[in-house]
Amino acid sequence: MLKTLTAIERDGLDIRILSMVFDVPNKEFDIQEGLRKAVTDYCKTEEGRKTYDYNCGNFNLADVDSSLPKMFCEKYGFSIVDTVITDDNIDWDESFCENVDEDI
Repeated sequence: MLKTLTAIERDGLDIRILSMVFDVPNKEFDIQEGLRKAVTDYCKTEEGRKTYDYNCGNFNLADVDSSLPKMFCEKYGFSIVDTVITDDNIDWDESFCENVDEDI
């Protein structure tokens, strides 16, 4: 089963969105809890601690994408399927239908 987790970064009027798709064992699987466990284990390794320290004691979803080895995900029953950083964003209710009442 696939689950998607989305992180949104707001910097003034700029917005950046990172979406990650995870393969999880079932609908009830808590991907955030699984990530916390996997990241905590990783940050207790020499390599993981370097990443954690480099990020001033932080390890966010972008760090998961760039730094978390898949073996730590697999240990907790999930895997990363895909990652997408948006190039643009729109309002959920943005309509793409224009000039419908004009003659075709």
